[in-house]
This record gives sequence, structure tokens and C-alpha cells, in this order.
Amino acid sequence: MMIFRRVLARLRLRELQLIVTALLFFACGYILVAATTGSRAVVLDRVGIADLLWPSIVPSLLFIGISLMLSWRMPNADQFVLPLVALLVGLGLLMMARLAPALGSDYADVDSRQSLWVMIGIIALGSVLFVPWDQLLRRYLRTSLMDWLAHYRYVWLVTGIMLILSTFALGVDPNGSGVKAWFNLGFFHFQPSELLKIILVIFLASYLDEHRELVTRSYHLGPVRLPPLPYLVPLTGMWGLAMGLIIFQRDLGAALLLFSVFLAMLYVATGRGSYVIAGLSAFAIGSFALYTVVAVVRTRVMIWLDPWIVAQSSGYQIVQSIYAFASGGLFGSGLGRGVPTVIPAVHTDFIFSAIGEELGLAGSIGVLIAYLLLIGRGYHIALRIPGRFRGFEQLMAVGLTTILAMQTFIIIAGNVRLIPLTGITLPFISYGGSSILMNFVIIGLLLRISAGERRN
Repeated sequence: MMIFRRVLARLRLRELQLIVTALLFFACGYILVAATTGSRAVVLDRVGIADLLWPSIVPSLLFIGISLMLSWRMPNADQFVLPLVALLVGLGLLMMARLAPALGSDYADVDSRQSLWVMIGIIALGSVLFVPWDQLLRRYLRTSLMDWLAHYRYVWLVTGIMLILSTFALGVDPNGSGVKAWFNLGFFHFQPSELLKIILVIFLASYLDEHRELVTRSYHLGPVRLPPLPYLVPLTGMWGLAMGLIIFQRDLGAALLLFSVFLAMLYVATGRGSYVIAGLSAFAIGSFALYTVVAVVRTRVMIWLDPWIVAQSSGYQIVQSIYAFASGGLFGSGLGRGVPTVIPAVHTDFIFSAIGEELGLAGSIGVLIAYLLLIGRGYHIALRIPGRFRGFEQLMAVGLTTILAMQTFIIIAGNVRLIPLTGITLPFISYGGSSILMNFVIIGLLLRISAGERRN
């Protein structure tokens, strides 16, 4: 009885309740989708309930297993992050199951492939959390995981840049978008820019933590007040090299994302709004330069300003997205009752439009609230780090959370025509193996930081 009470005291009941609630909700959604679309031989006397729900069963069990392991190994980790991720992942799997029958032969098993990537992502999450990295690194390198990441920042950055460079020679374009930003590894395609965003956060967090006091200083040249250029030039130079490669590769969504992360981390490290103003000014100048020089940027801006003049060609996607939101109304047409697949690439770039059509404004706002809560918990983790540990880990938590925040904003704003559309995925919901995998790594790092592993 005493052992049972000790186990119960450590059990993260709030987290488990939220996970189970989210997963039961989406299990009902699977049955509803199957009933309305006729997918998966929906007549229940012809197919078992396990066959009907299988794309969500294994990820569900893995989420519950991660929660139980956290109760045992990291009871102090944040209890709201994992349920929010389970909610978003469940919605993503549900939408893939709904869209798969209408996507055609090339994507007929998109729900199964998404389930596989979610399972791989959860395994990666478990590896980040439960492999005894600190013990292993202390044994062989006499350092902890966080110190190891911070100390070898230039190694990680050079590795990331080399991966991006390699795509110019070895990259493939599986989507026919004209951008060779993926590696064909045989059984799946990997996009190195997804890994680079985490690498750049580690680099920026380490550099800004080491030179925080020097970067915040300013120098006077007569009446002119100058920032500490000797310390800002290496930082902006290495970041600019990575950004330049991504822009040259025409991965504009990743470039905008990394620029936003850079500004957020620089502001948190220095507390100087003048850096943000200077960065936004540089962004405006650079955007205008790209608009005049790069044809693809000019085309996307023109489509954003008036998609109707090219509604039957390059503006077709965004016009159909507008129609989808309009037809969804307040409560949507219902799961399986809309026609979101008339939007090309609806399962990747326009998944939020499909949600808007079938779940309506109410469902769309619910998804936004889930993202806001997840982002809020990420920043809360950064704020809760005790004073003497603030530095690299806090900056990394801010950077990782900003990745999720800006990635969500960029794709949703593009879908609703608030900004020009850029090719990027909606975290945990859009179809995409590399994005799913790297986002789970981000969650693993955030949970590890929230658990206070660095203080042991």
C-alpha cells in the first residue's frame, strides 16, 4: 500500500487526464470521418474498430507511455505541453484520415505515412527525454548535454550549413515545386532546413549567453552611438550566411522563420528595442530588394495583393482557400462534408483552410487557442528557470518556442491572406516527415529544460 501511494503521488494525473481526453475526442472524430466519407470500409460489421482507428492507436499509446515515463523519470516537467501536442497531433491525424481518400493514388495512404512519422517523432521525443545523455557525456567527455550543445556551437552551425550546401548538388524536388530542398534517403525525404532551425537556435543561444554583457553595451563615436560591432558582426555574419543559402535555395518560409527567431532571441538577450527596430528596418529594405530582383518573390506578392486576376493559374490555391473559409461559416460544413481537396497541396500548405471549411470559425479559433497555449507554456518554461541558471537554456527555450510560434503564424497568415504565402508546414498538423520529427525534438528539449535536468 505504501509503494502504491508513492507511485500515485508521482503520477502526473493532470497530464494523463488531458491526454486521454484529447485522444478519446479524436477517436470519436475518426469514427465520424469514416461514417461521413465511407473511408476504410466504414460498415462496422465488415471491419473491426481497431482497423478503423489504427492510425491513431499506436501514437495514443506512445503518448500515454511518455507521460508515465515522465512521472517516473521527470516528475517536475511541465504537465501541459505534452497534452497540447497530443491534441494538435490528433487533429493532424484526423485531418489526414479525412483527406486521404480524396487526394488521389499518390497520397492514398497519407494518413498511414503521417501516423508512421508521428510514431518516429514520439520515439525521438522519448530519446531526447529518457536517454541518460548527461551521464553518458559526463562519463566520456566530462560535460553535460546542455554544456556540450553550447560548447560545440560552431560545429553544429557548420554541419547545418554544409547540409544546406549539399542540397544544391544532391537535393531533390519531390513535390514539383521547383525547390530542391530535400534529400532522398530511399524510404523517406529529409529537409535539412528543418534541422538547421534548431541548430541556429543552439548557436544563437550559446553565442548570446557568452557575450551577453558585451552585446548590450554601446560605444560613442563623437555624437554617434554605435552598437558593439566587433561582437555583432560574427553573430550576424554566421546567421546571414545560413539565411543567404536558404534564400538562394528559394526556401522563403524558412528564411522568414529564422529571421524572426534571430530578432526574438537578440531582444531577449539584450533587452534593447533598438536592435529590433534596426532588424525590422533591414527586413523592409531586404524585402524590397528581393521583390525587385527575385521573380518568385515578386510573383507571390502580386498573388497576395490580387489573387483574382490569376485565379485560374498561380492564384488558384489562395482563391480556393478563401472560398473554403467562406463556405465554412461559423461552425463549418462538418467533418467529411466539405470539399477541401479542391485546394492543391491542402494536406501540407493549406491544412488550416481545410479545418476552416469543415470545422468553421469556431474550430479554427479552437486550433489557434491550442497553439497559443502551447506557445505560452514554452515561454513560461523560459521564465521559470531560476536566476542562477538563466542563460543558454533560457535563450534556447525562447528560441525553440519562437520557432513554433512563427511557423504557426506564417502558415496561418498565408492561408487567410494576411501575408504572402510561403511554403511552410503547420506544426504537428500538416503532413510532412521532417517537420514532424524536428518539432518533436523541440518539444523534447523544452520538456527537458522544464524538468530541471541541468541542475542535477
